Amino acid sequence: MAKKKIEPIERLGNTDKLTVQKSKPLFALWQSDLTLAEFKILDTYLGRINSHDDEHRTVKFGKGELEELLGIKQLKPQVLDERLKHLMTSVRIPDEDNRRGFTRISLFEKAHAEQDEYGVWEAELTCTESAKKYIFNVEKLSYLRYKLKNIINIKSRYTYIMFLYLWDNKYQGTWEIPLHELKAILNCENEEYCRQFKVFNDRVLKRVHKEIHEVTDIKYDYETVKRGRSVVAVRFIYKSQILDEVDENQMTLEQWQTETNKEKELWESAIDEFGFTSEQIAELREVLICIPEYKMPQSIACYDSIDLRRYHYIKIKAVEIKRRTTIKNTFAYLLKMLKQDADINI
Repeated sequence: MAKKKIEPIERLGNTDKLTVQKSKPLFALWQSDLTLAEFKILDTYLGRINSHDDEHRTVKFGKGELEELLGIKQLKPQVLDERLKHLMTSVRIPDEDNRRGFTRISLFEKAHAEQDEYGVWEAELTCTESAKKYIFNVEKLSYLRYKLKNIINIKSRYTYIMFLYLWDNKYQGTWEIPLHELKAILNCENEEYCRQFKVFNDRVLKRVHKEIHEVTDIKYDYETVKRGRSVVAVRFIYKSQILDEVDENQMTLEQWQTETNKEKELWESAIDEFGFTSEQIAELREVLICIPEYKMPQSIACYDSIDLRRYHYIKIKAVEIKRRTTIKNTFAYLLKMLKQDADINI
């Protein structure tokens, strides 16, 4: 019996209505060498697929779509070839179970492009078997969703990365990030013009802030955090909520946040009696999520749920703390135990 031919996914209506569903491992590609143009192609691919149908993993970019996507009138063959070649090279994916581990995969296994007599391109992209884990059925991973229209008109890679960073952290409302970490995320820590904060602020932060406000749905402010006369961190204040149209096959932002809160409440309930502050709970959680799964208890009672395994893990630690009646600082002791299992230097 002949194998049924699977047709590529073509244009799915107005690009403005497409929603990108991106797993957290793919969010980490800001650390890669992908250019802004390549990020836009990847995001459009993610916006076109049905995340629950991994058979249809070929997406077709119709005539003129690539030119429109990249904001150019005519796409030169060598430029397109370079973009597709770069998307087919290996990228580094962080290991969710071991902060020192990582996996290298190729995102796409095949790219086909054709140019008509007027110089307009069509192209098809097919993801690899290895990439399917991070693209389809990502409910098994942490993921977020955003409108494709938010990144289409972005002109700077700095702005694109900042958009993802703000989107990933907006649930905090207001938060701070050390200056050196922010520069590392934007991949400009070694640039000469970024060494002085005034220049970094003028050439990067202010321009990014202006572009995000002009071409995306995000609204935010930022402030400097100083130690003496030196700027040591940046404080972000998220001021808007991006609303998505609900897709029955995809988790909404609100659902994702609810699930996150459920997870947090579950393991927190194991240490309610200690009366830790919200800041202490937040610090414990940051360490807890770094602990490899193999160090968590596994039993039939856990039903292979990481939430239940974390709850029972914390419960065991709480029992040990209560058994050691001479402990004076319960929080410090628990934090130390978690950091040891997470292999974090104490």
